[in-house]
Amino acid sequence: MTFFPEFIKSLKVGDIQEHGNLAIYPLIMPETREQGYLLLDEALQQGVLEVREVSDAGSVNEILVKNRSDSPVLILDGEILTGAKQNRVVNASILVGPKVEIKIPVSCVEKHRWHYTSGGFTGSPRFSYANLRAKKSSQVAENLMVCMSFSADQGAIWEEVDRKRVRMGTESATGAVNDIFDSHDDRLNSYRNAFHLVEGQVGMAVFIGGKFVCLDTFDNQESLSRLFGKMIESYALDALDQAGGKKKEITAGAVEILLEKIASAKTRAYPSAGLGEDLRLIGEGLVGSCLKFDGRVIHLAVFEKTGDGQRRKTSLSSPSRRRRSNSSN
Repeated sequence: MTFFPEFIKSLKVGDIQEHGNLAIYPLIMPETREQGYLLLDEALQQGVLEVREVSDAGSVNEILVKNRSDSPVLILDGEILTGAKQNRVVNASILVGPKVEIKIPVSCVEKHRWHYTSGGFTGSPRFSYANLRAKKSSQVAENLMVCMSFSADQGAIWEEVDRKRVRMGTESATGAVNDIFDSHDDRLNSYRNAFHLVEGQVGMAVFIGGKFVCLDTFDNQESLSRLFGKMIESYALDALDQAGGKKKEITAGAVEILLEKIASAKTRAYPSAGLGEDLRLIGEGLVGSCLKFDGRVIHLAVFEKTGDGQRRKTSLSSPSRRRRSNSSN
């Protein structure tokens, strides 16, 4: 499979941008594509996308998406959807085809709510922090290998959000990850203002304290420019959590080596929940995914492998059991 290494090799490393312990290297592509699809927030604002529970009773780990547009809609791994019976985070990047209705895999990031606050989901200014995405990516990769399921470990997701909330001193009646962001909004704003897009930028390699955290990239500038603010904020939440730790210097050469490791990583291909293929990366110390469609890298996300993957060997329980379990919280 030459398509993936060729894409990685086409990326150029820009000049470092830093704020506190957060360092970001822009990833630049001299010749980029047209976006060619709508993003989640665009589609919701235009009223061409409906996102709701799969039924009145709901199911914790699936939601229903109806695309009324003539264009595909991209819903990213890490997007947080707010409302309905509880807030969810999307488990994999999914390109929803035009004029279709599909169920997509999600995880709950609001443990103590199971009642409607709105008829459907709205977009969110929040994007899941990298450490949560990394753990979820490992869990999904394992479940894909074992049972072809894009499920994560719901118990582990709740535990991670609880750990983050306690570490960052956030009170939340419903255990919502969004409340962690809200409680640190002023500090996160300083990070949002410290970073900027550069010409030709399609992605970012992210380091905290000099340690690689994640890489996100598209094959076009427009997608990143629309998502840039909330993605910076998501990285910043982990940076705030790790403030005061040791910091080591990083160089563009280290990013080049990282890109070489990603390009040489093995991949496993699975049918996506929407259009295209979901490629899962298997590399030295890395875990990640790439949504491929029509010869394009729609979204690539790579993380440092945390070793905190699927602790429970079971996949999803039945919808009725999930509802009963969650309603008790």
